[in-house]
Amino acid sequence: MLSLVLSAPGQGADPQGVGPVQFLMMSDLHFDPMADPKLVDQLSSAEPWGWPAIFDTSGDRPLARYGADSNWSLLHSALEHAKQVLPKPAFIVVPGDFLAHNFRQRFDVGAADHSSAAYREFVRKMMQFVALQFEQTFPDTPILPALGNDDAVCGNYQLQPGGPFLIDTLPIVRTLVGSPWSPGSDRNWTNYGNYSVMVRGLRIIFPNSVFFSARYRNTCGSPDAADPGTATLAWLETELVAASQAHEGVWLVYHIPPGIDGFTTLRTGSCPDAIVPIWRQTYAAPFAALMRRYSDTIVASFAGHTHVDDFRLLDDDSGYYGFVLITPPLSPIYGQNPAFRTVVSDGAGGLLDQTTYELANLQEAEDGRAAPAWRAEYTFTQEWQLPRIDLASLTHLYAMVADVPEGTCFIRCRAQSTGRRVGERPVRRRSAPSIAPQVMSSCRASGNAIAGTPNRVSDAILTRTEEVSDLRPISAGDRSGVHCRNHFSHSRKPAGHRRFSDRRSR
Repeated sequence: MLSLVLSAPGQGADPQGVGPVQFLMMSDLHFDPMADPKLVDQLSSAEPWGWPAIFDTSGDRPLARYGADSNWSLLHSALEHAKQVLPKPAFIVVPGDFLAHNFRQRFDVGAADHSSAAYREFVRKMMQFVALQFEQTFPDTPILPALGNDDAVCGNYQLQPGGPFLIDTLPIVRTLVGSPWSPGSDRNWTNYGNYSVMVRGLRIIFPNSVFFSARYRNTCGSPDAADPGTATLAWLETELVAASQAHEGVWLVYHIPPGIDGFTTLRTGSCPDAIVPIWRQTYAAPFAALMRRYSDTIVASFAGHTHVDDFRLLDDDSGYYGFVLITPPLSPIYGQNPAFRTVVSDGAGGLLDQTTYELANLQEAEDGRAAPAWRAEYTFTQEWQLPRIDLASLTHLYAMVADVPEGTCFIRCRAQSTGRRVGERPVRRRSAPSIAPQVMSSCRASGNAIAGTPNRVSDAILTRTEEVSDLRPISAGDRSGVHCRNHFSHSRKPAGHRRFSDRRSR
């Protein structure tokens, strides 16, 4: 698992937004209620509050395993430990992907009724069930969700604007958010899954970035419908203008971050012929322009989707102007340890620190050989000896990882025309060798410099190097060649090699 760090030294927060605020982030839940297919019909006929009792009747109740999505045991364990770590968070941010991968196919395997109506109702109940677990664990706490690409009844990357999923989830989301929800948000949610709220003096804006994805298709909607990506950008600009005029600080929370699509780019496990951007340029360029124009208003941005603990730096010819913090996943489907994080911010929305927590013994817990062992993996300011999490610190951290010690898995990309390093990510490997191509990526894409966070190497070192130079330009507007070195392996680390995390600031 790749992990970043955001921790929280303080407890509680001033209700007026003065003083530190501590909150929880948990992303990419990918909850799979069909982990035991024999229970699907019982779940379909029951109300969501009765689902735990049904899950408990299963004879197969281990925690989810590597290569699978989150089941009831894992979700319950994560929420219980999060409550121990932070009993009263100011709020909770969930950057999307509530539904398991291949949700419809898994439903059809276990369900007697395969109709679209039965499936839609099952999805609604599952969303309500997950919402109930958060509400019961953290009562009277605003829970702020974004939508992911798997969150739809039409299919992956196929959310229908104004469609059944958005209509069905409106009352669920309204209840989750609670008092910060404004009446005008009803229309924004049902139209496109967008909304914004004021929490402790900070405006938090949730643009649905799934519409920006190169993979998005409105296959269930009308071909004459308005472009949801363009509509979301227009709505976002309106929100930023209002925040700027009111001198409000802004956080952006969305599921899919801008920049490179590492999964697609490195699918083959070696440097590809071209860097694949994760968003369509139609949306990436105007979004980047908005981020630059309102860089004094946007304090921080948060995303999920990539299933790594990561950050990305946004830049143009004038330099860096923003960053995106990517929250690690709860789902261990790509071989990562399940994780969540706590974050502490100041009264103006600046990020003071964060801590990432991981389930360190998933294999033993899944086999029933041990109880789940959640632990604090690391804290940003302690790990990197940096004062806080802001653009200056992340830019400095990006420079710190330029010289990665031998024995670290990483990918490095340079723009050959300038020699300037534009991306690098040390990679944390766990027990699943298949994840290496999916989690290693950091190159220049769509005009953004993207950097991955360093992390402990664990037992992975490089044993093979593949080099490909003169990659094709990303787009007609980017004429810089790119040189990539892709290092990956799942070998054991030999004696004498330092762990990457042992090297602090220099």
